[in-house]
Amino acid sequence: MKLIEEIIDLLSSKEPNLTTALMKTKVLLHKLGEKKLVDWVNSELNGYSDLENIPDYRVLRVVIKGNVSNGFSRYTNHALPLLHLDADLRKHFETHYLKQSVAAIEGYADKDELAISIPLEFCQFISMGLDGGFQVESAWGKCAAGAMKQVLTEVSSRLLDFLLELSEKFPDEMQPSEMKEKSKEVGVSDLFNHTVFGDNTTIVVGDSNTQHIKNKIVKKDFDSLRKVLLDNGLSKNDISDLSNAIVSDGGSLEVAENRLGKNVSDWMATMISKAGSAAWDINIGAAGGLLSSAIAHYYGF
Repeated sequence: MKLIEEIIDLLSSKEPNLTTALMKTKVLLHKLGEKKLVDWVNSELNGYSDLENIPDYRVLRVVIKGNVSNGFSRYTNHALPLLHLDADLRKHFETHYLKQSVAAIEGYADKDELAISIPLEFCQFISMGLDGGFQVESAWGKCAAGAMKQVLTEVSSRLLDFLLELSEKFPDEMQPSEMKEKSKEVGVSDLFNHTVFGDNTTIVVGDSNTQHIKNKIVKKDFDSLRKVLLDNGLSKNDISDLSNAIVSDGGSLEVAENRLGKNVSDWMATMISKAGSAAWDINIGAAGGLLSSAIAHYYGF
């Protein structure tokens, strides 16, 4: 498919243009009828508006440095100790959530420098870890060298993985009217979640008429799967039945071949038959999408 190949070329060229690649990916997802997947693309293009949705690759480790003096001696750009601080406050200083857009990060990457300012009122607390009467005059945070370039590499790599997988499933020539149907057939939504977010994926349930619910599922961690299912209205008994079905299918050929086993498939069929009833208040379309995505990501398919 021409548009897919264009984006792949942008990402894999000697001078990749990530911003343009993301813009074209936004167009591609709309053409495929996968508008709900555009949130990640928009966040990378425009920046993240809240900390809750920031991906792990944008959470950076920070070293605190500052200028210190005791009235007789003065040291600049000095690494500052933080072990004396409360654990939560120390974590606040040592962790930076990179909310900026890809374009802004590219600007930082060229200089490989980002100074994170620390308000003066916190300097007195940091000073408590210094000996010899030294006081912190000013302080700031510094990310590791290459941290910005690594974030850009993560975004490019995840997007490229998605597009390479997609290129194998879409023919070179397609009519616009065929694209949305083909997207449903190959499961573009699941493919996107798996390649972009990995095993710790975000499952989004709902449409324009229902509330969106977000949870994370960790591969082979049934507790994380249980939480998603509970939050989406499944009963504890039904979830217990799923746990038993997963155990029963443990050594099956289907699971070895990255397919659902018979017991889990039967369980899903039973649950979909309950959708839209008093037993499970969710529409059938959302039920199928939730169960297939959640269970597939639990297995890591």
